[in-house]
Amino acid sequence: MANNPRPTIKAILPKRATPATKFKIDYAWWDNSDLDIKTYLLVRLKLGEALDVNTEIEEVDLVDPHTAEVYRVDGFQYLVQTYFNQLPDDFMAHTSLVDAAFCVLLANANRPMSGLEIAERIRRDPETVVKTLGGSKIYQGIRPIFDED
Repeated sequence: MANNPRPTIKAILPKRATPATKFKIDYAWWDNSDLDIKTYLLVRLKLGEALDVNTEIEEVDLVDPHTAEVYRVDGFQYLVQTYFNQLPDDFMAHTSLVDAAFCVLLANANRPMSGLEIAERIRRDPETVVKTLGGSKIYQGIRPIFDED
C-alpha cells in the first residue's frame, strides 16, 4: 500500500467579492427569469409616470466618453439611462440598496463599477454593498465580475 499514496485534494474556495470587485447587470438573468425588465422599471421604480415610453425612438447613437467609440443603444435604454442620470441626489437614500445599485448601473450604461464606486454613488457602506451584491443570491441580475485565472 505504501506505493499508492493518497491523492491530495486541493480545496476550491468560492471567490469572494471585495470593494474593488466590479459589478454589472447580467441581462441574461432577466431573460431567464420570470421577470420583465421593462415592467420592473415602469412599475416598481415608477418610471411610467416620468418617462414618455410611447416615443418612436428605436435606437440612439451614443459616444463612449472614455474611448470615443460610437455605439447604438435601444431607445428605451437611452431614456432610462438619461432619466437615472438626472435624479436628485437624495433619491438613492430613499430607495432600497438593490434598487439604488440597479439605478446607478443603468445610469452608467451598465459599464462595470466597483463595489466602492457603487457605495459612493448610493451613499451606503461599501461592505454592506459588497455583501449584498456579491453574495450567493442574485438581485435584479446584478453580478460580480471575477477575472478568470
